[in-house]
Amino acid sequence: MKKILTLVLALMLVLSLASCTLLPEEMNAKLEDIKNSILGTDPGPDDGEHVHNFVVIDSKDATCTKAGYEKLACDCGEKQEHELEALGHDMQKVSEIPAKCAQYGSITYKCSRCTKKESEAFKPTGHTWSDEVIEASRLIPCTVEGCVGTKLVDSNGTYDEILTFTFGDEEKAVLAAKHEEMANILATADRYDETLHAYAEEGELYESYEAAYAVYEEYSDLIFEAQGQYTVAMTLYYCDVKNKDLEKTYEDMMEYYTELVGKFYELSQPWYDSMYREFFFYGATEEEINAFLFDSNALADPEYAALKDRNDEIELEFNSLSNPVGSTKVPELYAEMVANNNRIAEILGYDNYLEYAYENIYERDYSYQDVAAFVEYVKEYVVPYYNMIYTKWGSISGYTDADIEDYYSIVSYSFFEDMKANTVFNDYIDMMEMGFSSNPDKVISFSDELNALVLNGNLFRGTYQGAYVTYIADADLPLAYFGEGYDDSTTVAHEFGHYMNEIYNRSEFDQSYDLLETHSQGQEMLYIFFAEDYVSEKAFELVETYQMLNTLNIIMAALQVDTFEQAIYLNSYDGYNSEIIMADGKITADEYDLLYASISEDFGIAKEYRNDEYWRYGMTITSPCYYVSYSVSAINALQIYTDANNKGFDVAKESYLKLFTYTDENPDMITEEVLEYAGLLSYNDEQLYVKLSAFLRSI
Repeated sequence: MKKILTLVLALMLVLSLASCTLLPEEMNAKLEDIKNSILGTDPGPDDGEHVHNFVVIDSKDATCTKAGYEKLACDCGEKQEHELEALGHDMQKVSEIPAKCAQYGSITYKCSRCTKKESEAFKPTGHTWSDEVIEASRLIPCTVEGCVGTKLVDSNGTYDEILTFTFGDEEKAVLAAKHEEMANILATADRYDETLHAYAEEGELYESYEAAYAVYEEYSDLIFEAQGQYTVAMTLYYCDVKNKDLEKTYEDMMEYYTELVGKFYELSQPWYDSMYREFFFYGATEEEINAFLFDSNALADPEYAALKDRNDEIELEFNSLSNPVGSTKVPELYAEMVANNNRIAEILGYDNYLEYAYENIYERDYSYQDVAAFVEYVKEYVVPYYNMIYTKWGSISGYTDADIEDYYSIVSYSFFEDMKANTVFNDYIDMMEMGFSSNPDKVISFSDELNALVLNGNLFRGTYQGAYVTYIADADLPLAYFGEGYDDSTTVAHEFGHYMNEIYNRSEFDQSYDLLETHSQGQEMLYIFFAEDYVSEKAFELVETYQMLNTLNIIMAALQVDTFEQAIYLNSYDGYNSEIIMADGKITADEYDLLYASISEDFGIAKEYRNDEYWRYGMTITSPCYYVSYSVSAINALQIYTDANNKGFDVAKESYLKLFTYTDENPDMITEEVLEYAGLLSYNDEQLYVKLSAFLRSI
């Protein structure tokens, strides 16, 4: 190596000298040959091995996930290819959302070289609950700055004993023994003889009847207790619908209660045949007695009990479906229930279930045939505004995140968990504060009743998606349930309307379901009107438009369901696509979807605003022939909202409260008379629709 280096240095010197001394041309050539041999430069075709000179002729860059390559070639024809390894992602943090009390946090990463994103989630930090209770609502607030979370205060258990399911074999044995005792009393009593057993309020026969009737009352009280336990079993199951033990308890209780009612009504004919006839049926007309006996015999019929039990099973099967909208099972279950219901109606002396349900279950003052005129009013006056308001809903703009939060607080966020929703509703309830002045002996506070409901333990929350109020007669206790997604403040307002009717009237009077739903929807609409002062102008535009859209949709959808049910229960349809649906003379289960879509078309609802799967959501199975009441009551409620806008909140409130207190004036009023008493127009009055149209045009 040293020798070569010396030679190179000598060569550099020679080259330097050569450039100065202008050596002959042949000497320059000789020196060039010497230089090339030392430095490794190709001396030409006659000197040693070929050395490749590769250049890139094709390439593909490596990406984060895929390898690349380079293809090279020498001018001699030799080629090479090299793989370029995948680069791997270069993830950089691009955003971070800190976890909050009840909301997950996250960090989002993005690769600097590609579009890949990754997120890492963090669990909510959890609330820090205050030691103080908000007395107005019985809620406990979170103390973390910026958090509006709340939770219900623990119930003091006032009704724990009543609302705990305790019904078992011992209670069944007591009921069986009491039934046998009552049956034996009637079996051993003398047969009725009008010459010997006339009604009298004294004497040996009267005393004998009083003793027999005391046993009957004991038996009735036991049945009311069983009915209450049936309601408790249902509510506990709704609180946890995936709990198979609770489902079994509820199912068993449904079957037992049907059997119990049948056995109870077995005694009606023996009462009539016995020497106690004129005492037991005192004050009733012959027509009323015959109707009672007919119904009693029907309810005691084993076929009726079997049909009722099967319908209960169908309802549970439906509730277990994870996706009723897409299920092929729903039409099959519904077709069976329709057949069962029509047979039940026949047993009870009706031509079809529609007649029976309208008159006996829902206490309506009109027949299913009368709905046709209502449908025409809705087609003419309601559907166009539904399409118009739906279009408006899609075009609202210019709102901020704060506007959206306000909107959600009124129509979406939980009353039990969102402070603003809770505050607005409680302030509304304070505005509704009054002693029902139509009867000075019945002074009831809306606010006190709401606080008691939250505090005392007769309010339930659970996983069943729905909300309802019911009444446990033996305990004289209303009960309220709010399921997942059904606990926003508007739903609470809705159900609290039902609740206050139970508080005021205590189920003492038979009331039409149309009126009962007006109690709930009327209060919901008053609450929406009241909420305007609590949110921004743009937020209220969202709230009001949404509520109007929802109310008009209820009016139409409920009537569509009723039209659908009428077609199926009567096996008759003459609307859009009738030539297809009735081609073979009957409506089959595989035509139900087409039938409902055809009714939507017949109503004139814009295709983009339709929900042709609505009949599948369960109301046709869980509440057959019920939904027309929602439509009538929504019309009534919209009238209350219109009056609030045109005449003021106090005027509308006074009308609304009369819907409860009419019972002090005359509890036998039919629904249209109650509306007139409250200063409202009937849903059968075309002037009402003209009035509503003018208002809807203005919003």
